[in-house]
Amino acid sequence: MNRNKHNTLIIDVRQKKLSAIPPEYSGGICVMGDLLGYFMRLLADSKAGNINLLKLAFTALFAIVLSSNGLFAQEHVYKYQRSLQGISDMWHSVDIPTETYSKLNTDFSDVRIIGIKTNGDTIEAPYILKVEADKYENKIVNFNLINEVKNTNGYYYTFKLPQDKQVNSVELNFNRTNFNWLVTLEGSQNQQEWFTILYKSRIVGIENENTSYKYTTLAFKDANYTYLRLKIPSTTKPLFTKAIIEEKSVAKGKYNSPQISSFKVVPHPDKNETAVLLSLKEMMPISYINLVVTDSIDYYRPITIEYAIDSIENKTGWHYLYKHLFSTTLSSLNTTGYNFGNTVLKHLRITVDNNDNEPLHFKAVNLHGNPHKLITRFTEPATYYLVYGNKNAYVPNYDITRFEENIPTAIAPLKLGEEERIEEAKEKEVDPLFKDDIWLWAIMILVIFILGWFSFKMLKN
Repeated sequence: MNRNKHNTLIIDVRQKKLSAIPPEYSGGICVMGDLLGYFMRLLADSKAGNINLLKLAFTALFAIVLSSNGLFAQEHVYKYQRSLQGISDMWHSVDIPTETYSKLNTDFSDVRIIGIKTNGDTIEAPYILKVEADKYENKIVNFNLINEVKNTNGYYYTFKLPQDKQVNSVELNFNRTNFNWLVTLEGSQNQQEWFTILYKSRIVGIENENTSYKYTTLAFKDANYTYLRLKIPSTTKPLFTKAIIEEKSVAKGKYNSPQISSFKVVPHPDKNETAVLLSLKEMMPISYINLVVTDSIDYYRPITIEYAIDSIENKTGWHYLYKHLFSTTLSSLNTTGYNFGNTVLKHLRITVDNNDNEPLHFKAVNLHGNPHKLITRFTEPATYYLVYGNKNAYVPNYDITRFEENIPTAIAPLKLGEEERIEEAKEKEVDPLFKDDIWLWAIMILVIFILGWFSFKMLKN
């Protein structure tokens, strides 16, 4: 790594060594003149009777390939840099600016923190990539099913919980595939006086050739009762199998809500589908999506969410190549939206399968994502830069990723300087050794002669 005359950081990433040729010609650039010298030494050995003919033939063939195509000395550089300002401790955090995501590899493999020491040497500071997302904790609460009865109003199930246990979720399981019930959940401390927690909350299961869907989770505000009673208004036995009672908590992370530049709803009646096309003003991580439906009817429709990974422009405009993100069911029972792993994107396509139903109407899509930051360690004084923009970069492997428990919890953020474009080293082309095709034909004839003589000798032996 070095700096050019404009005091701009340049990082050279040499190509891996080519194991097919002798070690002295491996790595970086193969000098054609040296390769020719190596070939002539092999030829001299052949006259002395100490020759590996296959080695000689291969070297000549390799020379032909290089001569016909020329040689290129390529320097793979990072395209952008930002100075890191305010370094005062060993540990600091670096927030990745929103406008930077469009210039990064999608797996963040090209992010590096490079320091330049006073003597001109360069060092690399290790980091851990952190996503400032929600942190979920689910505590399962043990219970006993103490009562299971029925009357003309339906079936009742009573659960006894340990004292002073706070819960806010009950997940129900049944040995049925198709059901639709409006259940009631109550709480009590003594089984004499009951308080309503949820009233007529819908749970549903649908299984057919087009859909496999279940929604059987009862979510409610924190409650602390010794007894919970579930009422299912069904004329047939629900075939209840088990319940999972939990206290769920969420430590809220940070969110970035993108600006939406384009929102289109495109019907496809020939496929019984509706496509919702969405474009963001700039590329950024997205981890949550919620389709806002204006219809007041009950619905459940299979949906597929995809995001664009490439595009092409022709006479009709821009066309995108999409990659599958996830599939789920759009249901009137779940209007809270869907969470998924942060994915850096700019264009979304949501396909709704209407089956034989009328298309739904959408008025908006709500999105948000979580900001990313680097937790980095500085051990030597230097002038440090955040560099990025290298399609050939690999994901770094740092020791500190295995010792996260030793990282301080309170660390100061660094200020980033303005983005600078790094001046790329120009591709240096080396002229082919043999510009005249006669030389190439001569070498090819020699290779054919050597291989033929070697084959004849083997057959004779």
